[in-house]
Amino acid sequence: MADKKKAKKKQGKRVDKTRSKPLSLEALKEYGALEGFAAPAGEFDPAGSWKHLYRLWLVAPSWHQYRGFFELSRTAGEGSIGLAMNRSILLSQHPAFHDTTIQLTCSPDVLCTPRSWELNAVTRDIQSKPIEVSRVEEKASVDGGTIGIERNGRTLKRTVPTPFTTDVSLLEAVGRLPGAATKPLEFALLQDMDELKPGHKLSYREEKTFEVNGASLKLRCYQELGQGILPYLYYVDEHGRLLFAISAVRSYIYDPNAREERDKKVAWLIEKQKRSKK
Repeated sequence: MADKKKAKKKQGKRVDKTRSKPLSLEALKEYGALEGFAAPAGEFDPAGSWKHLYRLWLVAPSWHQYRGFFELSRTAGEGSIGLAMNRSILLSQHPAFHDTTIQLTCSPDVLCTPRSWELNAVTRDIQSKPIEVSRVEEKASVDGGTIGIERNGRTLKRTVPTPFTTDVSLLEAVGRLPGAATKPLEFALLQDMDELKPGHKLSYREEKTFEVNGASLKLRCYQELGQGILPYLYYVDEHGRLLFAISAVRSYIYDPNAREERDKKVAWLIEKQKRSKK
């Protein structure tokens, strides 16, 4: 009986119910996720060339909230858009990081529809050693409603409805939308360049003023609804710069120092691992 009480007490210490509400801008502020957040200053052209860095943050007990970083670069081309994504996600149970890079060539349309891409993904331990069995290398090209894919030496084709786009593309596309004049966009979503989810709609939701760290942000909000995902809210500043993308459990928070945060987390995990071996 004493052992059961001890186990229950220990379990109770690990449950942080104050961080179990669905995410929103207000919830992120309440949880302390926006401490140190500073909105970027100056003009910005969402149709130009740029690079944005985000911190990934999960609704969870406090020791699991940090989830890594997400970097998105845009290059304006002649009749095309080049996107480069670099993402590192903490797998806290191992611990390890799953790193993914994607190079996309997209149409300059309202959905930033992909034409082709190259993807490389691998899981690394906290010493940055790759776990080779986890490696994925993929090249793909789109021809109408067909995607031709070469993945780890295998060739396959898959049919996709049109229009379609990817979750990476949407993070670029929302910055070019015209606010309240936006007409609802219907499409199929290729999530993580792999899972096809039909019946999605992206629409304008509202203008919002949000107070954070002494600054007053004027934001345009777009909402994505569809099969197989929790609703997403995209918050864009008055220049078209995406600052936050929030679902009920995961958020992207604009943070130029997100890579440094990852390095601090890695150093902490390494030190923790050393202590556990003593």
